[in-house]
Amino acid sequence: MQSHVHGEQKRRMKFMRVCAALLIVGSILMSGCATLYNPATEKQELVFITTPIEVALGKNAAMQAAEQYSFIKDPKQADKVTEIGEKLAKVSDRTDLKYHFAVVEDKEINAFTMPGGYVYINSGLLAITNNDDELACVIGHEIGHVAARHIAKKLQAQIGYDILMNIALRNASVRQMQQAVDVTFNLVELGYSREDELLADRLGAKYAYKAGYDPMAMITFLKKLKEKDRAGMGPIFLRSHPYTSKRIEMMERQIPFIIAKVDAKSTPTVSKPAEGGEAQKRPLKVMCPKCRRIFPGTENYCPYDGTKLE
Repeated sequence: MQSHVHGEQKRRMKFMRVCAALLIVGSILMSGCATLYNPATEKQELVFITTPIEVALGKNAAMQAAEQYSFIKDPKQADKVTEIGEKLAKVSDRTDLKYHFAVVEDKEINAFTMPGGYVYINSGLLAITNNDDELACVIGHEIGHVAARHIAKKLQAQIGYDILMNIALRNASVRQMQQAVDVTFNLVELGYSREDELLADRLGAKYAYKAGYDPMAMITFLKKLKEKDRAGMGPIFLRSHPYTSKRIEMMERQIPFIIAKVDAKSTPTVSKPAEGGEAQKRPLKVMCPKCRRIFPGTENYCPYDGTKLE
């Protein structure tokens, strides 16, 4: 009798485990294969790699990166990158994961992103940024790749369904997880399409502006890359990127529209007296139409060239 009861209990427990697994798989399939609106790309997209899967892949890739790369020992530089990165992450189009920032000890002018919000900046790239505005635009560019799910989309096409499901259910073998991490590193090495890079430039400028930095610094930084490319000093960072001159040209056209679009959606304004004495509402920041520098909304004229700021 006890043996019969014990056997019945085992069958019930097995049945419950199967049901639980099916429920998890069903939720993954329903959420993962849904067509969702991505505010970064402003498109409806089919998402199969959910955030938990992407984060799991990112954690394992980050562990391998920790063994593969050396990181700077100067806490001030590392803290500055993290501080700026966290400001940008808060205003990005993707806030459903925790971002991680690190500076790799490498003289090559390069930056890259792993799945799940792991952003790496080479010390060589950090060395050519003159100010926080340029650094913010660089970090914003990498966050743009995360927000647009560029690496996740590439992984969807490369990693097998069974491996992804095992990762989602936390049942992946060491071999399967290593295979997924290897694919991740290969995709990072291959870089992104030109379309993805151009979008990341626009998103980087947008996030920089929303976080209080000058988006025009994206252009000054790109001009530096162009000079490095001419001198043969920046092949790694530029090898998968569009021609730098095209990126500069596009950003010179796009940044005024990016600023206008952000300001149109922003509710905070500053009040300044008009000629008639009534308060006039203006954005928190205004851009000089001539020199394209960004100034507080309380400024009336550009301090550099005297142009009236509307």
